[in-house]
Amino acid sequence: MSKPLLATLFTSLLCSTLATAEPTYIEKMTGLPAICSIDAIEQQTKVWDVERKYGEGSKRWSEAFHHRLDVVRTCVNDAKGKGKALYKAEVDRLPSLKSELADMYVSWLEYLDHLIDDDRDAYRRLYERSASQLKAQIDSM
Repeated sequence: MSKPLLATLFTSLLCSTLATAEPTYIEKMTGLPAICSIDAIEQQTKVWDVERKYGEGSKRWSEAFHHRLDVVRTCVNDAKGKGKALYKAEVDRLPSLKSELADMYVSWLEYLDHLIDDDRDAYRRLYERSASQLKAQIDSM
């Protein structure tokens, strides 16, 4: 095989393996709370730093605590708007799975709501279970 042809084949193979596929609905929905969770962890770390420095209940601790709530609440509200649009589009795309999509959406909303108060683990598990059930339904089609 000639070098130019081999180079062209190699380049096209390399580019095709590097090209990322469009994320699935479940991946998009899972990514939205992940971003808020990272924000919550980052802000909670700042609260702990202020707590060590000034003590829990101090004015600076209170400010850091309320700032954490505001940051996470803003992220959650933004995620809910994006998730609602994704949910509606997916229901339009797969109307036969409306019930499963609705179940997943409800658990997703509950998970997002509990990111604000830092009580997310149980709700994350419920969301992951409903996402797995939806994936199984989609895979069986």
